[in-house]
Amino acid sequence: MRWTIVRFALTLGMTMLCLAGLMTLTGQQPRSQEANLQVQEQIWAEVNRYVPTIETGVPVDARCEVTAAPAIDAALDTLVETVPHYRPQEIWRRADPSNYGDRVRQDVYGRPVSESLLVVIHETVGPAEGTVHLFQTYHPYDYQQVSYHTIIDQDGTLIHTVPAKNRAYGAGNSEFQGESVKTNPEIAASVNNFAYHISLETPDDGIHEYDSHSGYTDAQYRSLAWLISRTHVAEDRVVFHKDIDRYGERNDPRSFDQALLDNYLKPYQGIRTAYCSLVAKGKGLSASKYPIELN
Repeated sequence: MRWTIVRFALTLGMTMLCLAGLMTLTGQQPRSQEANLQVQEQIWAEVNRYVPTIETGVPVDARCEVTAAPAIDAALDTLVETVPHYRPQEIWRRADPSNYGDRVRQDVYGRPVSESLLVVIHETVGPAEGTVHLFQTYHPYDYQQVSYHTIIDQDGTLIHTVPAKNRAYGAGNSEFQGESVKTNPEIAASVNNFAYHISLETPDDGIHEYDSHSGYTDAQYRSLAWLISRTHVAEDRVVFHKDIDRYGERNDPRSFDQALLDNYLKPYQGIRTAYCSLVAKGKGLSASKYPIELN
């Protein structure tokens, strides 16, 4: 009986040594949950070198599947290799303070606001430089005030005009699926309080009010995909200006190639997966831990 026990112990010991050696050879060292999370955060920090998260101060509905968190851990290990290392040129041309304001936590009736981040795509219907000049001009009256957070010119350069944490005045009387916030008793409710406004510079043959033009450049779509991916919003929270205009008068962005944008967005899909994994594990994303460029 004693010899049987000894043989069993020796066999078990040899088995464990073999398994440990196999994991060493294959590089599959067992990691604690804490160590695994540290690796994920290191990967996320590396991804942020190429696609830094935009901090708007607005809640993000990324459609995270919390129950799927354990299954997606493996995807994090290849994320750095698969995410595009594309980074467009970025410049700041800040708008005059009269043309943007603070995002509010209560509407004019004192009700708390809870809408999730919405990305709204526009077009300038004019040269980017002229649009920037308009935003940098002091406008004392509410009806004159206008701005986007970012303009993407024809060569793909991002021209930031309003900090992401502020409220740009990109859409007037507007709503998205019943969502809008009234921030001024003299002005109609709009999506501005929870929107991130991006505008594409209109091509030279589109400086008119007709329904179409030659379209936007490949560089613009590529930069647009990069910028959208930084917000982590779900696909159905990316809309056109014409989709939210209550007046039904807006038709921008005209001649938009949705298939081309989708093609450029595909390589970034893993970023939202990584975001959801960290959120599911209770870590979230901290502006103090992950440097943000647009605040």
